[in-house]
Amino acid sequence: MADITELKHRIGSIHDTHQITKAMELISVAKMRKAIQKQSYSSVYLDSVRYTLKDIMLHSTDIRHKYLERRRDNRAAYIVLAGDKGLAGAFNNNVLNLAWEHMQAHPVHYVITIGQMARAFFEARHQTVDLEFTHAVASPTMHDARGITWDILDLYDRNLMDEVYVVFTRMRSTSVHEPTLVKLLPIEAEDIEADVKSSYSGQLSYDPSPKQVLNVLVPQYLIGIIYAALIHSSASEHAARMMAMSNANKNAEKMLDALNLEYNRLRQSSITTELLDLSSGRFASENDA
Repeated sequence: MADITELKHRIGSIHDTHQITKAMELISVAKMRKAIQKQSYSSVYLDSVRYTLKDIMLHSTDIRHKYLERRRDNRAAYIVLAGDKGLAGAFNNNVLNLAWEHMQAHPVHYVITIGQMARAFFEARHQTVDLEFTHAVASPTMHDARGITWDILDLYDRNLMDEVYVVFTRMRSTSVHEPTLVKLLPIEAEDIEADVKSSYSGQLSYDPSPKQVLNVLVPQYLIGIIYAALIHSSASEHAARMMAMSNANKNAEKMLDALNLEYNRLRQSSITTELLDLSSGRFASENDA
């Protein structure tokens, strides 16, 4: 009976855990779909900004801008995006290890983290976190992207860094999440993604002038990149957690099937033993009579 009681407790415990992981899977599915919808809404505008910015840089080579010029030193700053919690497979480790490997080539660097897992990762390696943003991972907004961008530009304008990189997880599909490193500053034409297309043919004309249009576009481009990184990271995290919870659910169901089979076998064996004991007792009583 002790074995049956222990199995019953194990089955109940796994069943309770299964209910939690199933709920987490459903929540991740809903959040992932919401993040993907945000990304689709913003991608059209961002693609237009990227295309226009690249067109100006390629066809107006005489224009000078402080965010387009290379600096002599290599003091790099890294904006690293990870999650606020685990239970998402290798999602956090993959992007954080990519950032850490790239940092080794830049002995003088600054670390800006978005997400509690990123902060904990660098603190465990005795790497100072210079700036931390919270509450921007779970449900990122354009307001979050603007705040992060203005803070980074303020540090860049004060000549505290020479290069800025964004390290995040790009969502290729619900099952493919790719750790990615993008150079944010200084902006170079070859760093702007080559897949940007436009419905216009030929060279564009800008009014009042390419330089003035550029002054407006550059901040919007930087904000757009940060926002896209936040959205991709959020969607990738929820997709990774959805997959992890789905695998946990499948494993729980397999364990429950095996334990229920064992429980029924022991229960049947116990009932058979009791029946044999009753039959033996009755047979002994009849013999005594």
